[in-house]
Amino acid sequence: MFKSKKKRFVALEVDEYVIRAIVMNSLDIKQAVVYEHPLKAGIMEGDTIRDEMALFDELKELVSAWGIKRHDVRFFVPDSSVMMKSFEHPADVVSAKLKAYVEMELGQTIHLPFTNPLIDVYDAKPNDGEATLFAAPSEEVGKMAGLLDDVSLTPTVADVRTLSTIRFLENMNAFTDKKSYLVTDWSIAGVSISIYTPGELEFLRYQTIDTSMQKWKSRQVDIGEVQFSYDGEIEEYRMQLIDQIAEIDRILNFYRFSLYKGEKAVDELIVLGDSPDISYILGEIRANYNTPVTYIGDAEVQKMYPNFKARHVPLIGLVHKEVN
Repeated sequence: MFKSKKKRFVALEVDEYVIRAIVMNSLDIKQAVVYEHPLKAGIMEGDTIRDEMALFDELKELVSAWGIKRHDVRFFVPDSSVMMKSFEHPADVVSAKLKAYVEMELGQTIHLPFTNPLIDVYDAKPNDGEATLFAAPSEEVGKMAGLLDDVSLTPTVADVRTLSTIRFLENMNAFTDKKSYLVTDWSIAGVSISIYTPGELEFLRYQTIDTSMQKWKSRQVDIGEVQFSYDGEIEEYRMQLIDQIAEIDRILNFYRFSLYKGEKAVDELIVLGDSPDISYILGEIRANYNTPVTYIGDAEVQKMYPNFKARHVPLIGLVHKEVN
């Protein structure tokens, strides 16, 4: 999608409530600098930009304050817009040519529900005749890329957050061959749910959590950390969490009985995310599911990345994305 040969770059996350960045001034992630800045309510709604001028002002100020002017920047495609679709391809189409193949076949043998999509291809098992297409409408991604360009950054990579998270988990050897994992990544306003069997992403869904960002208060601890707390009755928020936790059961049953006719089931649940209520979420999942649960918290991340925390997982995966 974008091209650049610079070694220094920024992995950037713009969420409904926070702007978070890993700044790579060299290729050694141990030397990276982490920044976080709270985002005012109303600038983003979910992962959609609502006030472009306000976001431009925020980003312009941060680019100057963080000293990242003219850096390459990698960012995430809006979770809610991503569509995943498996497709077959001729045996003589190698992995490096799959994206061009998809572009040629769009509207012919491969159909998407929107025009002018931005696409990426994930080829889990090269030369097996199957691959996975990820597509998103170009409008929102282009809007963010344009804003980043306007504040003197150079957009080079737009990645799917779930793929970055899985890339991180693969690097820390969280997966065992032939086992299937349901990964839940919890933020304040949503949860990304995926099912992954090493080498194959089988399911992907993003679900919003109905909460008003006006009720969430931020506190800037230092340049690399913002803490959030709920200004209201926490139980009203937790009712929304319970609904999402219950949805996991429906997805597990769909996977086991609809996709695999009872012959295969998810072996493990993985819980992670930057939700301030992640301890409650973890406790409820462990209490309600017999499937083994693994939590990726700060301690687990810091075994490999001492300077980072659990909320940085997707960004670390984005740093590690190989760029052609």
